[in-house]
Amino acid sequence: MAEKKILVIDDEELVLKSIQTLLRRTGYEVIVSRNGQEALKVIKGLQVDLIVCDVRMPSFSGIETIKAIRSFLLSEQRNLIPEILITGYAEESLNKQIEELNVAEYMYKPFDLRDFLASVKKNLGE
Repeated sequence: MAEKKILVIDDEELVLKSIQTLLRRTGYEVIVSRNGQEALKVIKGLQVDLIVCDVRMPSFSGIETIKAIRSFLLSEQRNLIPEILITGYAEESLNKQIEELNVAEYMYKPFDLRDFLASVKKNLGE
């Protein structure tokens, strides 16, 4: 069976590298993007199985990124991709927007690595 591809989107280099290392050690192929625009380019050229996206990023938030990716996928009649949103901030208005987005999972940083991997596996159907 082919390796599952996971797109990780985060503007914080340390978080990006940590998640990338964890997922690669677990056997996944990891593609990284440092912002929403970069992530959209990846999605246009590659089929991924899961998206892990930070909520707070400069210029193009995680919420805007997910909406843009979904819009593109629908316009191309491609299947939607499960999304795990991660954030270091708890804000009521932000939580409401994320709830309305109806993503597969929403986790607060710092998260327990076992919980994160369990969420990844669940959303990949493993």
